[in-house]
Amino acid sequence: MTRILIIEDESPAGVYLQNLILQIDPSAQVLAILESVELSVEWLSSHPSPDLIFLDVQLGDGTCFEIFEQVSVRCPVIFTTAHDEYAIDAFRLNSVDYLLKPIKSSALHSSLDKFHQSNSELLKMKVHSLEEIIHHQLLARKNTRRNFLVPYRDKLIPVKDEEFAWFTIQNGIVVGTLNDERTYPIEKSLEELENLLDSDRFFRANRQFIVARGCIREIEFYFNGRLLIRVHPISNQLILISKERVPIFKKWFEES
Repeated sequence: MTRILIIEDESPAGVYLQNLILQIDPSAQVLAILESVELSVEWLSSHPSPDLIFLDVQLGDGTCFEIFEQVSVRCPVIFTTAHDEYAIDAFRLNSVDYLLKPIKSSALHSSLDKFHQSNSELLKMKVHSLEEIIHHQLLARKNTRRNFLVPYRDKLIPVKDEEFAWFTIQNGIVVGTLNDERTYPIEKSLEELENLLDSDRFFRANRQFIVARGCIREIEFYFNGRLLIRVHPISNQLILISKERVPIFKKWFEES
């Protein structure tokens, strides 16, 4: 029995894919159909790894790359996409397969055959290669936002990106802390900031924090393989890197 996770932002498309899978392989078990990056991260963080993931490239709240940024995906992946502007050749080489929407039964049958015929060592190599591609793609992402206008009383204060030490969520509001300890509300989500900030300088530590390289003072080993980040200015909340994201963090810190 193959345990399958479907990540697809359009519910009818997810149900359609599930039905196709079960027609081809009635013994398969579809564990869940998830519609967003956020739900996918939560599910993958709290459940055992499935045997196979069908992963839509473009989701409602971002792209599949954002899932790889937050959790480590250790099982084979079959990508699905309605667009050809993505790096399809890389997906073909470093995943089990990719499927172009609308998905046809014959194409799905072929992809499942590839999955079942591939030996476990080859699949592990492909998953590892996929993680490397995601990592390098993240490091290569250069964003141009250098200046922010932040609200303060009845004014807008210009702040350069290099002045920020870290960003976090407080009472549902994103707050940026400057190197001189001043704090300002930011009228953007952490996901939007992550896409705007220079990825060489800023790192998405977890769902609550984005930290600047320059604010990191110490890195401590923490429980269950996690890392604890000590920053300046000091945060009154723990900034933890999950065990799955530790390798990505180390590469970012050492290579950028």
